[in-house]
Amino acid sequence: MARPLRVQYPGAVYHVTARGNERKPIFRSEADRAQFLAVLAHAVERYRLILHAYVLMDNHYHLLVETREANLAQALRHLNGVYTSAFNRIHRRVGHLFQGRYKAVVVDKESYLAELSRYLHLNPVRTKQPRALARYPWSSYWAYIGRRPAPPWLTRTMVLGTFGGPGRTGERRYRAFVEAGAKTGVASPWDRVVAQVALGDEAFVAGIRRQVARAAVASDREVPSRRHLAARPTWEAIARAVETAQPQLAALTTGRRSDPGWAVLVYLARERGGLSLKDVGRRIGREDATVSQVARRVAERRRADARWNQTIGRIERGLLRNP
Repeated sequence: MARPLRVQYPGAVYHVTARGNERKPIFRSEADRAQFLAVLAHAVERYRLILHAYVLMDNHYHLLVETREANLAQALRHLNGVYTSAFNRIHRRVGHLFQGRYKAVVVDKESYLAELSRYLHLNPVRTKQPRALARYPWSSYWAYIGRRPAPPWLTRTMVLGTFGGPGRTGERRYRAFVEAGAKTGVASPWDRVVAQVALGDEAFVAGIRRQVARAAVASDREVPSRRHLAARPTWEAIARAVETAQPQLAALTTGRRSDPGWAVLVYLARERGGLSLKDVGRRIGREDATVSQVARRVAERRRADARWNQTIGRIERGLLRNP
């Protein structure tokens, strides 16, 4: 069977599903689920995603996610890869955790966003995992109904806007909407998907077909065009910001002989500039593996050392003001 097409463009909304290899669990404990959400939060920030809803089941997960850039494949590769590495390390296993490629359907958000969020949130009820929908903590549903604060990486505004906004009224109406679906049943959206890639009316599907046609004649490299990255700081801007902060960076230590300023430049080029390993490696004359190691080392230092976090945070705030 041919693989479904990967349709990527700025502003696309996707229903994403990934299942465990051989349908085996991808979460064995609450700690695993918390680890996955931490990796998801980082992916949302790093790849500038808009996460509308999520649910974690035993052997699969669902996401309702929007991309500001044409970078879903990069974001999902990061999410699944980093989580697999952590899962394998904790459970002392090797090999693939997920069953092949993830499944992603482009969604007409004007018509289907609220409906799909309900479909995601009803997954625990359909599989009889909790006795009641409101008892299941591993989805965005509790944040949607006001049972717990919404994390900063979850966006409820668009869905709850259909029900009166993200205040108590919207939360109450949304809960009634979901509970009504639990009582009457909700049809699977997959039955209405066209060509395995799109969910929407005829005009929306026609637009997706035009996107696919344009992609067919374009380069197959996964490097977004300049206009896709216009909102990100350039390499030059990052280099200037790091140079300006050199006095503060000089006081930091990397635990090795490498220059902290150079290491932070590599880290920010990956995290804030969105540059690939190859792009960064080409600019600094190093191998992809070296770039990856340096970026990871700075991320670890930032988590463990308040001075590193504060210094890098100041540079990032400057980049937001002067991209």
